[in-house]
Amino acid sequence: MPSPLRIGVIGLGQRGLQHLAALRQLQQEGVLEIVALGDAFPANLTPEKLRQFVPGLPAESIERTTNIQSLINADLLDALYIAIPPNVHQGEVVAAAQAGIHLFVEKPMSLYLDEALEMENAIREAGVISTVGFQQRYDSQHEALHDFLADKPVVMACYTLHAPIESHSVKHTFTETVGGPSNRVWTANRAWSGGTVVEAGIHPLDLWRYWFGDVEWVQAQYIQRPPAEIYDGADNPYAYSAHFGFANGALGVMTLSRLRRVFASYGDHQVLWNEGRVQLEHDSLIAFHYDGDYPPAQRLAAESVRHQLHGKNTNNTTYEIAAAFVRAVQEKRQELVRSSFSDAMNSLAAVIAANVSDELGGVRVEIDELMSADKYADFRAKK
Repeated sequence: MPSPLRIGVIGLGQRGLQHLAALRQLQQEGVLEIVALGDAFPANLTPEKLRQFVPGLPAESIERTTNIQSLINADLLDALYIAIPPNVHQGEVVAAAQAGIHLFVEKPMSLYLDEALEMENAIREAGVISTVGFQQRYDSQHEALHDFLADKPVVMACYTLHAPIESHSVKHTFTETVGGPSNRVWTANRAWSGGTVVEAGIHPLDLWRYWFGDVEWVQAQYIQRPPAEIYDGADNPYAYSAHFGFANGALGVMTLSRLRRVFASYGDHQVLWNEGRVQLEHDSLIAFHYDGDYPPAQRLAAESVRHQLHGKNTNNTTYEIAAAFVRAVQEKRQELVRSSFSDAMNSLAAVIAANVSDELGGVRVEIDELMSADKYADFRAKK
């Protein structure tokens, strides 16, 4: 049996703490040892605070520091989780890769393509195992749909999310002390979230890629929020319409909004193949398809073509992605994770391309050009 993997976590906000809880479970199973924790805020590193969210964590025996570079350089780690806001990276991914540390990087990996490309190159050159935190690929519903669609020509996917702009505040990052929104609602602020297509839309977009392949082009238009309507730094647009063209010919349609005074969310998710439709519901996965003699002799009732493919998700996706990453590192097999850093670059580029398209008046943006063409250099650069 291999020695326990020495692992650390940088960024102990809401998501980082969820990852830490999953790693604690794996530590109790004997496959790893949590040896280091890093965060910009000392209050997030106290044993009392950590055990409030990860009961039983032996925090006193773990190296804890606000000096992230020293943690990377200390020769303590085999693998590292980096779960910091996407706008505040300062070379942590590159430094860790160059130190030979295997990497789990939360999504979005960055809000800037040049910075993400630098990370990707460092990971590739170092030859370390990598994954990005697209844990929804490990949802049992989503796994079932991946298998169901394997032999079907997908033609369209449609995703709708209308969510209140007041929701989803940062729980553990004092954004007001580092130039962020005073009320800590980071999803409402463009500089912190990259906009709703980047912050929220990257989840369904990556699932579409998991189910039916890469994005080739993007076209989008947003309804911008005027200055008089901006409160507490909430400057993200009112509404978004984004179209994603896939290499297999399918079209992805995403409709999103962040409105004030609504305080209620609405969502819908559908995938269409050439002879049917799948509807993703909270507790079930439903396909609508007639598989009898065609054409049918009489009009069919909707219930007669309704088939439940899967029930409610049964996986702890944060644990499952952690277990896959740890196993991949131990066995030195990159293929054991469902999204390497390089694979995830198409998801990141696609949602950033939506922002670029909107800024350019709704033009079609080709992903290959966005990644390298001179005309998009300013859009790739870190601001």
